[in-house]
Amino acid sequence: MAKGAIVLISNNCVNPGRRTQAQILAKTLGKLGRKYQHQIYAIGTTLIVASQTKPAGAFGLFDPAQIALTCMFGGTSAQGNAAINALPGVINAAITVMLFVYFVSSGVKVANALGEGQEVTQMVQQPIGIFFITLVLFIAQNILFNGVTAAC
Repeated sequence: MAKGAIVLISNNCVNPGRRTQAQILAKTLGKLGRKYQHQIYAIGTTLIVASQTKPAGAFGLFDPAQIALTCMFGGTSAQGNAAINALPGVINAAITVMLFVYFVSSGVKVANALGEGQEVTQMVQQPIGIFFITLVLFIAQNILFNGVTAAC
């Protein structure tokens, strides 16, 4: 071998042409995810937005922040202004939908890569980072807006 030559090797030493059960399952999940990705987005988005229309059962990662924003925007200056009154719910739903779509698309990419036998260490770093940032923000807003009710 020449000095400075680039050598490509496989990290799959045992039966390089044969896939493991986990790879077969990941490849199947990746194919199904890719095939039905837009339907998953549509169903998830519909459920998130529909749950936002029911104040008693409102769902969102940032519900306490939404309640605080509703109190902030819902003062006497916003009486009768539907756009301003709806803004906190729209922001909460938009953030929740964007995170949902991001994690579904990342999951499909990782499943496809695992099914192909690729190294996914670099692929999962960003989604894991986003997950932990979201978790920290979720905890912080729960601490910050603890005790805030819709009655302001």
